[in-house]
Amino acid sequence: MKHRLFQFVAASTFMQLGTKCICFSLSVVAGLTLFTAPAKASDQRNSPPPAPQVGEKAGGTSSLEKLYHQRAESNPKDVEAFEGMAILQVRRGDYADAITSYRRVLDLTPNDHDAVVGLGRALALSGQYEAALPYFKGLLKNRPGDTDALEGLARTQLWMGHPDSALLLFEFLAEHYPANPEYAVALARAEMNLHQYAQARKTLSALLAAHPRNRDAQMQIAYLDLFEGHQANALRRFNQLISKDPTDREALQGNACIAYYRGDLVYAHNLTARLVDDDPRDVTALLLLARLERALHHPARAKALVERIESLAPGDADARELAISLNDDSRPTLHTSATFAREIASGNPSSSEDLTSFGYQNTWGFLAMRRSESSLSLTYLPSQSPNGGIQGAVGPSQIFYQQTTYVSPYLTIRGGIGLIRFGPGGVVNIPSQQLPITAAGSRPLGFGDLSYALSNKFTADFAIARNAITYTPVSTRLGAMEDRISLGLDYRFDARTDIRLEPFVNEDSTVSYRHPVDLGGSVPTFSIRSDRNRGGGASLVINRKLFHRSGVAFDLGYDGLAYGYSGGGEKAYLGFFTPAFYQRHYLTTHVVGKIHGPWGFDFSSGAGVQQVDRATPIKPAMVLSPALTLKASHRLTLYMGYTHYDSSESLGTLRGNAVRFSTDWKF
Repeated sequence: MKHRLFQFVAASTFMQLGTKCICFSLSVVAGLTLFTAPAKASDQRNSPPPAPQVGEKAGGTSSLEKLYHQRAESNPKDVEAFEGMAILQVRRGDYADAITSYRRVLDLTPNDHDAVVGLGRALALSGQYEAALPYFKGLLKNRPGDTDALEGLARTQLWMGHPDSALLLFEFLAEHYPANPEYAVALARAEMNLHQYAQARKTLSALLAAHPRNRDAQMQIAYLDLFEGHQANALRRFNQLISKDPTDREALQGNACIAYYRGDLVYAHNLTARLVDDDPRDVTALLLLARLERALHHPARAKALVERIESLAPGDADARELAISLNDDSRPTLHTSATFAREIASGNPSSSEDLTSFGYQNTWGFLAMRRSESSLSLTYLPSQSPNGGIQGAVGPSQIFYQQTTYVSPYLTIRGGIGLIRFGPGGVVNIPSQQLPITAAGSRPLGFGDLSYALSNKFTADFAIARNAITYTPVSTRLGAMEDRISLGLDYRFDARTDIRLEPFVNEDSTVSYRHPVDLGGSVPTFSIRSDRNRGGGASLVINRKLFHRSGVAFDLGYDGLAYGYSGGGEKAYLGFFTPAFYQRHYLTTHVVGKIHGPWGFDFSSGAGVQQVDRATPIKPAMVLSPALTLKASHRLTLYMGYTHYDSSESLGTLRGNAVRFSTDWKF
């Protein structure tokens, strides 16, 4: 091990160690903080450079620094004054002045080791990695065993996203300098960046066995629990550190992170805002606060915070990524889709069926109002049924505008309004009707939904909706509509498990048309009325995120539905399935991941049972929906998918296959 390391150091001038380097002395190590990105991405981040240490108010000049400044003014060759001033400037985050002070020291004493280390550190902390690199390389060339340079090089590799290179150096430092626990802590950080969580836990456990009160090791164990999804354990550890020191910023940030992950945005926001008020130069706290402002639908505030971060830490990767996301949020989005499907009825009470359909949809997403998201959709759904009880061709089209407004962190209002044009129009024949009828024309549709978060775990929403029923050519000709009232109840057990229960009542109806009435006379008599049927039911959906890692995410759940119509299938002929009772139960899976390069996949499935009307056999039910995704560019994503199913809540026992193509394009 030692031989490998010294070979590495001796050749450091000639090896490709990367284009960036940073050194960080032991006096600042304790301030190093880890990730505050959301859980789905945090285990992919590299440890950022530490936030400036704060003695007085952030950005303020201490009395000692003022004294050094006075000495330097009175004696421009006072090396100790310039060096002392530089150290304090680094500690309070004024890297530009610190660089100037260190350069002045090196002008006076070119071989001052501490000034070389300090200048390299100040340059690196200000994001000038290329400028910092020669100072550390020079130290290692002349003094291969220089621990300051080794430590700085290792931390550079970690911050640059090369934890494998940092691992070798930290292993050497931890092995040969066991009296310094910071090396073992840094080694564990490198192992965590490489997702070697078991080894990192072993490293930290050994360190805590020797140093039970080591705060940094306790902190890293807490973050390790967080990365592995053990949020309850992580929160307990963070709170233990806070109980020992109520001003422990890193533990408080960890507490806020967990609240963020669990959806308690208001608490996380208030706590993080307080941390930022205490230290306006803390980049990690600013980054978390910016993410929270985005989650709370305050994009202007989030953008302002990102600008502050970029001024404090130029080139910060997380800030750059968040800035891109915020910019994308505000861009108009065009979603297009095209589908082809063929359905074949099997045991449908109305009759056998062979239905083919095409679907086209364009949806424009945009920001029309403050704290609101809007979209305008155009949909066209032509279909053809050559045989069976619902023959013919139709082509309904729809235009619909909808908007979501985030009134407060607790209250969200959604609504929409549109127009459906049924097709093809004119006089048409309807199965079971003796005479042709005039097909439906255009009818309005819309919805309204009020959602209120009773707590960070429990949300209730009340919705009313009027939708068109275009499942079949007959329902389209009759202009069938559904009026529905529902109450949704959502509960999050933890960050990985949630449940939704939605009971509903509905009334379905057609346009008014002529119904023959048998009065026994020789002249036909007709009653002009609409067909109506009332129903009700409930759905239950449970979802569990089994694991979310870089490149793949896997969810498992349950999806159940039960409903029935008061008149059953014989009360009214609405052109679609209206059973007295129907139930369907699925065990669901959803897997999303990357294949290679821009290619990815999205696979969802449901397998279970269904029953059509009471006292009938329970039969298997299944739906499979694999899809390929292609990230053609930063703003363009293509989807190619296929769906197979042998159940349908709207048409009973049904077999079908569908191919779909869609795009998402951000302008």
